Amino acid sequence: MKKRVISLLLALVLALGLLPTAAWAAEAPKAINSADDFKNMSSGGNYILEQDITVKEPYANDFSGTFDGNGHTITLEITGHNSGLFKKIGEKGTVKNVITEGSVGKPANKTVGGIAASCDGTIEKCWNKATIQGKNAVGGIVGTTGTYRNGGTINIKAVIKDCYNTGSITTAKSGMRNIGGIVGTSTNTALTNCVNMGNIDTTTTFRGGIAGASAARDKITDCYWLNTSCEGGKTFGTPFQSTELETVAGKLGSNWTTEKGTLVLKFGSTEPSVSVTASSASLQMVNSVSQPTSTLTVEAKNMDTAGATVEWSVEPEGIVELNDTGDAFQKIATAAAPGTATIKATVKAQDGTEIESNTASIVVRPCFTTVEIEPAAPSVTVAAGQTVQAVVSVFQNTGSYDPADDARLGYKWYWYQDVTDKHEIEGETGRTCTIPTEFPGATGSLYLYVEVYDNGCPAQNAAGETLLGHAPLPYGDDALLAFDKAALTLEKLGVSSTTITAETPLTLPDKGGNGSTITWESSDSSVIATTGEVTLPAEGEQKVTLTATLTLNGKKAELPITFVVKSKTAQAVDADKETLENAAKALSTLHPRFGEDSNVQTMVETRLAKEFPDVGVTYTGKTPQNATANEAHSDISENGNITYFYTDLTTTDLTTTLQRLDTYTASFTLTCGKETKSVEIPVIVYWDADKVRDFMTKEVLDQTKLPEQTTEALMLPTSGKWTTISWTSSDPTIIANDGTITRSTIDQQAVLTATFTFNFTSDVTGNEQLIVLYKVFEVTVKGNADAADRAALYQQKLNDALAAPGLKDFVTGEKLTEENGVYTTSNDIQFPTTRDLKIDGKYTPVVITSSDTAVIEAPTTPNSARVWVYRPLPDEAAKTVTLTVKILDRPNGPQPGDDLSAMRVLASKEIKVIVQPLTQAEIDAELALMAEVKANYWNGIRNANTDQNNVTTDLRAFQECYLNDNGELTWVYDYKELKNHGIIPDELDNWYDLQIWRLFRSSNADVIAHENLLVTRQNDSKAVTITSYLSSETLGKYAEKYPQNADFQKLYQQPVTVDLVVTGTQYAQGNNESRVQAASRALAARPTVTVSFSLSGRGMGFAESDLKYAEGSTVYDVFSDLLAEHGYTCKRRGSYIAAITSNSGVTLEEFDEGKNSGWMYRVNGELVRRYMSAQGLKDGDRIELYFTSDWTSEPGAEGWQKPGKIETIVNADGSVTKIETKSDGTVIETTTWRDGSTLTAETSPNGRVETVEKRADGTTVETVESASGGITASVSVPKSVGSTRVDIPVSKPTGSMVAVIVHPDGTEEIVRGSVVTETGVALRAEGDVQLKIIDNAKRFNDMADHWAKDAVEFASSRELFNGVGNDAFGPDRSMTRGMVSTVLARLAGADTAGGETWYAKGTAWAVENGISDGTAPEQPVTREQLAAMLYRYAGSPAVSGELSFDDTTVISIWAYDAVRWCVDNGILNGVGGNRMTPQDLARRGQVAAMLMRFLQATV
Repeated sequence: MKKRVISLLLALVLALGLLPTAAWAAEAPKAINSADDFKNMSSGGNYILEQDITVKEPYANDFSGTFDGNGHTITLEITGHNSGLFKKIGEKGTVKNVITEGSVGKPANKTVGGIAASCDGTIEKCWNKATIQGKNAVGGIVGTTGTYRNGGTINIKAVIKDCYNTGSITTAKSGMRNIGGIVGTSTNTALTNCVNMGNIDTTTTFRGGIAGASAARDKITDCYWLNTSCEGGKTFGTPFQSTELETVAGKLGSNWTTEKGTLVLKFGSTEPSVSVTASSASLQMVNSVSQPTSTLTVEAKNMDTAGATVEWSVEPEGIVELNDTGDAFQKIATAAAPGTATIKATVKAQDGTEIESNTASIVVRPCFTTVEIEPAAPSVTVAAGQTVQAVVSVFQNTGSYDPADDARLGYKWYWYQDVTDKHEIEGETGRTCTIPTEFPGATGSLYLYVEVYDNGCPAQNAAGETLLGHAPLPYGDDALLAFDKAALTLEKLGVSSTTITAETPLTLPDKGGNGSTITWESSDSSVIATTGEVTLPAEGEQKVTLTATLTLNGKKAELPITFVVKSKTAQAVDADKETLENAAKALSTLHPRFGEDSNVQTMVETRLAKEFPDVGVTYTGKTPQNATANEAHSDISENGNITYFYTDLTTTDLTTTLQRLDTYTASFTLTCGKETKSVEIPVIVYWDADKVRDFMTKEVLDQTKLPEQTTEALMLPTSGKWTTISWTSSDPTIIANDGTITRSTIDQQAVLTATFTFNFTSDVTGNEQLIVLYKVFEVTVKGNADAADRAALYQQKLNDALAAPGLKDFVTGEKLTEENGVYTTSNDIQFPTTRDLKIDGKYTPVVITSSDTAVIEAPTTPNSARVWVYRPLPDEAAKTVTLTVKILDRPNGPQPGDDLSAMRVLASKEIKVIVQPLTQAEIDAELALMAEVKANYWNGIRNANTDQNNVTTDLRAFQECYLNDNGELTWVYDYKELKNHGIIPDELDNWYDLQIWRLFRSSNADVIAHENLLVTRQNDSKAVTITSYLSSETLGKYAEKYPQNADFQKLYQQPVTVDLVVTGTQYAQGNNESRVQAASRALAARPTVTVSFSLSGRGMGFAESDLKYAEGSTVYDVFSDLLAEHGYTCKRRGSYIAAITSNSGVTLEEFDEGKNSGWMYRVNGELVRRYMSAQGLKDGDRIELYFTSDWTSEPGAEGWQKPGKIETIVNADGSVTKIETKSDGTVIETTTWRDGSTLTAETSPNGRVETVEKRADGTTVETVESASGGITASVSVPKSVGSTRVDIPVSKPTGSMVAVIVHPDGTEEIVRGSVVTETGVALRAEGDVQLKIIDNAKRFNDMADHWAKDAVEFASSRELFNGVGNDAFGPDRSMTRGMVSTVLARLAGADTAGGETWYAKGTAWAVENGISDGTAPEQPVTREQLAAMLYRYAGSPAVSGELSFDDTTVISIWAYDAVRWCVDNGILNGVGGNRMTPQDLARRGQVAAMLMRFLQATV
């Protein structure tokens, strides 16, 4: 039976599968999102509106499809006959769920409706709020409906259902008929559940609250109209009173309801929505204090409005003023200025969160006052043949309204002698009019006349008078004089303004263009003469009137022109005032950002610095706006410092207070020259983010916890106090973002990141950053498979990882060769890691075992992936070893005393490996390399020093040395470049115990530091010995395995030393005699110091004095020697002393006398917070080692604290890095070098990085890199240091980044010598400097693929070079000697602007500084000439060695050292074929490259 049912179901599925798609579902509606989408609909399509739109013309086709408004609002701006959203809805057409507002039609239009002009189809659930105007067949919803022709040939019945009109309907004053609240003319129509509450303003008897006219075949049921909306109209439908709304709503059904005392049509959407309606969408201003008003009402749908508020705003401001009504959902809008105002209403819940918003528009028409006739252009006058314009004035026009742009205004133009006999000027109906030249029958005086019309009707002023304008109309000779007078424009006189600031003569013509004679008079000829000459006054300004008298055939006309002539001092004052005015306009509300802005004066200065560098800023005080000084939760101090907003979040209820920020008006005085201007700027002070984060950490983040492993869905909290918590999973297939887990057959791990966002930032304008914290949880989802399934899955993971990435040669990184499942190796082997295996090693550790540990030594620690290979000796046979890899099951994670051998094996694999024997040739080559490295040890550490008896700068510790492909020694200083073969510095004896050195030990750490080999020069020269052990990376390990093998012993921990002399600061550089003698003395007799030492404790002690030790020895050296000498022993951790046993057997150990008891030491009576091995000896030191019962009570121990849980890393160079991660995600990383220098970098969760570098020489560098990428730095270099290199850290440096000095006066200067490094920007600095780092990239269209692209980007960003025009650089063009001189002068900061030629100042600078002899500046520079100029610029440093190019002999003698220096420093390279080509021309791209390398080598 079961099989039969399944068969029937299968048959049914197959049968249904054969049905066409249309049998399953109708075609999905297409989205409408704009007026163009609406206009371009096909007439029979299916559409749905997805957002509110504005439509300015009706849908033109006969619509027979379906249009679903989806409850959205369409704003109509439509006029003309047959007007509506749709021109016609056809028999099969349906329009539903539409809200319309705006306006449709004009008083003279016919067939007008809010939804459609005519309808033969269905209109359902539509609400018209638009103003409807028309003359015939006018309805709130539709103009005409239905078609019926006797005889049955046509019988189309329209359906109007659940439709609502609240828009007002107005008509023409005569000839109107068939005006209805829902339908104008109804024929053969079913009207059901329709309501009209819109006022019908018409006097025709053919009007009705529902229909203006209704045919006998109509069926009108359950339709209602407000009795006051159409008094005396047709009684189609049922009239009702406003008190009966609830009753009417109950009769209409579920689509209707009442809200806030009015009837509401509900739409299908349950989404919250807001509509805003205006009782009058158009207001006409009057000449009165009281202006017309419109009531704005907010309608909220599908939302709980209990306790809700409405936030109102008007854009632009000034068109209307909003006043309260006592109802939060209503406002009174009062006309204030002509224009169109958009009023936005935002409904907010009781807790202040925004629910929905919407807008309404009100058009304010102006109150006209006068109209004047004026010339249409400066050189035109009101006279025959000229073009004039009508200028309409408006009462209280404070908005953006301009009558000249008002399309509703029209004009009629006339001329007359007698106003009762006007002559219309044909064809002139616009604002401008071209006056005719012929006036038939005219004698005597003529006048021009204009009438203004508003929307087709005569415009009226406030007194109700028609708006008219008159002007005298000269003609004949009067017109010609008027023409010539109008032609005397400022431009004709040779000026552009009546304000004169220069002594440029005016042009005063004596003839007019139409034959008139012109004479001139001046009110002050000492300033402006009648000849036009101008003399500026000595002080202030002088008004002068020039009067032109024009004469023609006995007729005269005068034109006075008044000029203001300003002195130079007056002009300067004006310029300063204008600068201050413009600066004030450039300032707007300040939104300080926490962590970036700390002072309001600095913020204003920064805003003005670039555009107004001459404007000074002084902060003068503040006025709180939203709180008194006592109530404010923030402050702006007297000097402008900002204290950010904070209120106690543990006691304040943020849901009941709206104060989440403070606002102030800050006062400033701006200064330019001797002029000042006071400005007031709003300041909004937001939350103190650090305090909020501290609160969130304590109250929310620290309380949020998850289990380390789970078998059930996680309950992820989504909120805490004032905080929203969101979750992100590293692998949603294991743990989804909502905490749902998907268990597989094996354990799987995912990382969940919790994002804690503070809910109450006031990010209205986007200026307050979100306050966010993060916390990370690692969670293991336990597998749910049985043992067999789990084992199979882990076995597959193991097999996959062994296939790829597979086994690799640890030295070369290449995959091992395999044949028939057997691998062959000559080096250590790298196995796949737990990451490669895609397992969690905590719960499923990986172990490797070897069948022959003498050949392949497997790691003893689980999850280690490297195995050590010991190859058979030369002449021995290869050996085969079986390695076994196992994945174990450790369900509870690591536990004390874990026994890996007892754990269940989930997967295992045996691997056979053939290990090839060593060859004597390999051993001999490595021995030769060791000898060469030892012989060149000095070269490996010398850095920029050239003489080991004259060390003046830091040495450099190498990490590896190998032979390159050319057989040359290559020293590796960066771990990224390690090759894993060659010679490396190895661990020195007792390095861990002493904790001071590991790979490089100095005999005097005060002069040359251990490990990083930084040099601290003393006053006198000091001899220092540097010691290392060297081992072969690949063969050194054989020394312990074969202790009798002499060759292997020579490849392991071979001691190497070098004696150096660090030259004293009192000696000048060079091979001067005093320095050389000092070096000899230092080497011959190394200084000693004399110290005393005592040890005391219960039952033990001794004291020694006059102890002699070599300079550079430590307290630990003295302690070790004396302990052995007196027969004492100790227990220690490094050089920290935990216990001491005397020669009599008495032992004192830490904690013997309490929890704070232990061994401490003093030097010269003061406690020292350093290990004894880090404390160097000074002559006369008194050292006391003693046991204390309570270290916290010891003098000098105040403030000591036990260190917290901090990760500490000992770096390869001997520096120590401590990394502390705070609970809010802030990471503080502090690195300390042996010379006491520190570098602290604090990275905030938002990406902001603050770095402070403090060097032993007193130099400090403080850098701030904001989250948005802005970088600023403060550098302070002591005078004793002089010029030194500083490095500004940058997270993402680019080649075009450059340092910029910001001077105290706000001016900026590019540091052309700054260079980009891997970690930031480096430059040389001296004294106190404020810097910022910018990307100053210049783009050239001919550099995209050029080899010198990076170099050109470097040089151009430092503005050493310019392009050659047309956005090109010309990298392959030659460069002249004058160009190079100018570039180097710019690099040195010299001013190269001006001079007889563009290169004159640069060449003069080069001659003065010994860079060039100044000859042939226009001659192209050669490669050797360029090398010589760079070499001289660098100070002609000493060089050594020889060049090895094949064409070395053609290098000029004078350039040889320069070329050699450039080659040694990587500035100049050969050109291929081992050639230098020194006489070849240096191209612009080559010069850019050499400059870049030069700066990189010399900074």
